[in-house]
Amino acid sequence: MHDLFQNYVSDLNKLREAFHSELAATAEDLSKAMALYADRGEAALASFMEQAATRGAELEAAAAVRLNQFRGLPANADISDVDNGPVARTPTNPDKLKILTAVEQAVADVLQVESEGHRKLPPARAITLVKSAQVQSEPAA
Repeated sequence: MHDLFQNYVSDLNKLREAFHSELAATAEDLSKAMALYADRGEAALASFMEQAATRGAELEAAAAVRLNQFRGLPANADISDVDNGPVARTPTNPDKLKILTAVEQAVADVLQVESEGHRKLPPARAITLVKSAQVQSEPAA
């Protein structure tokens, strides 16, 4: 009986060692897979950040072109040209001059508000309601 019990304990120890070695091998495989996954994730993140930076530079350049066009500068004007002010224009009619003046004043107001660090609501304007003629609706069928 004692031999049977020792054989049983020996078999259990062998199973425990086999299970432990299998578990260690699985843990090592999992560790390798996680390292590979982390490397791929870092590479994907680096690629994304590079693409985002490139796209950001493209958007910044497009915004500079639009700002130059808005200010009346040539689209390909250098950033240093922005400080030189808008290119002199001769409006063809007084309406264009009024529109240009209103737009420049609006931009100046926005820049002033942003530089003050707070936003003020513009003063309330009077609203005129216009009534239109009543329209007869057809009776529902």
